[in-house]
Parts: sequence; structure tokens; C-alpha cells
Amino acid sequence: MQVHLIGYCVEGSLFLVYEYVENGNLSQHLHRSGRDSLPWSIRVQIALNSARGLEYIHEYTVPVFIHCDIKSTNILIDKNFNGKVADFGLTRLTNVGSRSRLAGTFGYMPPEYAQYGDVSPKVDVYSFGVVLYELISAKTAIIRENGSVSEPKGLVALFDKVLGQADPKKHLVKMIDPRLGSNYPLDSVHKMAQLAKACTHEDPHRRPSMRSIVVALMTLGISSED
Repeated sequence: MQVHLIGYCVEGSLFLVYEYVENGNLSQHLHRSGRDSLPWSIRVQIALNSARGLEYIHEYTVPVFIHCDIKSTNILIDKNFNGKVADFGLTRLTNVGSRSRLAGTFGYMPPEYAQYGDVSPKVDVYSFGVVLYELISAKTAIIRENGSVSEPKGLVALFDKVLGQADPKKHLVKMIDPRLGSNYPLDSVHKMAQLAKACTHEDPHRRPSMRSIVVALMTLGISSED
């Protein structure tokens, strides 16, 4: 789902008028204190809504649109806790495989884009995978430990280490947002983590399409309601 454009002005001052989305953005719900914890089923719903918005611009526009700045602050939450992709300021009408001047947010950029400026829909897929990790952990894309002089850690690297363990579910529990308590189906969380891992694969050709991600999240949503 995307934030709807209601109107625009092209005479004198230029304006775009969008619908009002009253529940803030996903980052605020996950990272700010004082917010009620989002139930697991709502997190899956927000992921699915957002994936559908990206699927639309990747699969149903000619030529393809690429958002180029997917992150939790650019997913708005409406009164029914639906996720809506917003801030298309960096969106590119781009031929797949082209190169572009670097734009986006550190921690969400895939290697091929950060290093070479290679642009494809898989740039958004990678960023979306980082958002999935945020939904699981409520951690930021880049983690800076208080008082530490060590380099900041990327959320992708942390989850890669966890999911590479012999018993990943056992270690995954330590990464789950503690505000969820025990109110989550571990199998569902593990499946989302595996989907995020696929989305953030170093090789863009091995990342799933947004269409495949939507199907996976639809299945996950059904299992989360059981």
C-alpha cells in the first residue's frame, strides 16, 4: 500500500497534497519509548501492506519504478495499523541494470548499490529485508552501543550470525523484541527472519522478487492468526 496523492498545484508555488496518515511511522512504533508494543500479527500485517506497495511499483508500472529509500521511517501507519510506503522523493524511473548517483540511507543499502551505484528492484528488496529484521527485533538498522568505541554493527550482519547457528531458533529468541514477551509464534518469527535473510543476500540475483515476498507474507499472515 502507498500513501495516496489527493491533489497537486502547478501554478505559482508547487504543492503535492497527500492523505493524512495519523499513526506516525513504523520507526516511531519500534524504536521510541512510550509507544505500545505492536502485536506480532500487526507486524506481519504492516510487512505485507508495505510489500504490496513495492510489488505494485516493481511489477505493474512500465517502465519500472524503484523507491531507493525503503526504511522504517518511510513506512507510515494508518488508524487501522496498515503500513503505507511513503516518501517517493528518491524514486527512480530506471532501466534495470543502470547505474545512478548514490542516494539512500546507510544501513539499508545493498552492497552493489553502495559500492557501484547499481540500481534494480533488488535494491528495494534488500532494504525491505532490513525492515523485516527491524520488525522482529525493534533494533535500528545500525546499532551503536552506548559507551562503546567499537565500530557500529549492522542489523543484517547480526542476524546473519544468528541464523547461521546450528540451532537458529534458540539464538533467534535473543533477538526478538522483548516487549513482545512470549506473545509470538516462534515458527512464524523464524520464517520472517529466513525471508529477510533471502532479501538481504549479497548477490542481488538471488534475492526474491517483491511478488514472491508478498506470497510468503500472505502465508505467514495466515499462520500468525492461528
